[in-house]
Amino acid sequence: MRFFLLCLLLLWPTPSAWTQSSGVADAAQAPNQGASTSGAKESTLRFEDFPAKIFQKKAAKNIQVHPNDSWTRAVKPDIREALKRGADFAGHFSVVLVNCGNACIAARMIDLRTGQLFWIPGGYQLDLEYYLRSRLMRVAWAEPSENPVCVRQDFEWTGRKFVKRYEDRENVADTSDCPRLAYIGKPPR
Repeated sequence: MRFFLLCLLLLWPTPSAWTQSSGVADAAQAPNQGASTSGAKESTLRFEDFPAKIFQKKAAKNIQVHPNDSWTRAVKPDIREALKRGADFAGHFSVVLVNCGNACIAARMIDLRTGQLFWIPGGYQLDLEYYLRSRLMRVAWAEPSENPVCVRQDFEWTGRKFVKRYEDRENVADTSDCPRLAYIGKPPR
C-alpha cells in the first residue's frame, strides 16, 4: 500500500516542479494544437522528424541515485533489468515502467551512457509511444478529478529535458473513457 501511495505522490508533481526538476518545458504550440473539449485531435508530429544517434558502447554499470529518491531504491531491480535490455528511446535511453497498482504506472528513463535517471512526463493510466531512433515521445494519460480529462502530449527530448511540442485535452465522464494509444503492441522501429 505504501508503494502505491508513493507512486501516486510521484506521479502528481506541481507544474513548476516539472519544469525545474524533471526536465520538462513548454514550447510554443502551433495554432491548431490547443486544448480540446469535443474530441481527441491527432498529433501531426512524426517520429522520423526527430532522429537520434544510436549509442553503441557498453551501458553504465552504476545508477546515479539521489539520496532522497526512495522510488529508485524500491525499483532498483527493474532499473538494472532496463540496463541489461539496452536502449529503446532516443538512441541511448532505456525506459523503465513499473506497475504501482491498479492503472498506475511509474515511468522514468535511464541514460545508458551515464546511469542518470530522468522523469518521463505523464500521470494516471499512462500510455507511451517511443522508439530507439527518435527523440519524440508520445504520452497519453488521464487526469482524474471531478471533471476527468484525457491528455495526449508529444514531447521532444533535447538532451537535457523534455519540451512539449503538442497537447490535446478532452473532457470525459470517466477516466476509463480515455482512448488508448493506437501503437500499443507494435514492434519498436
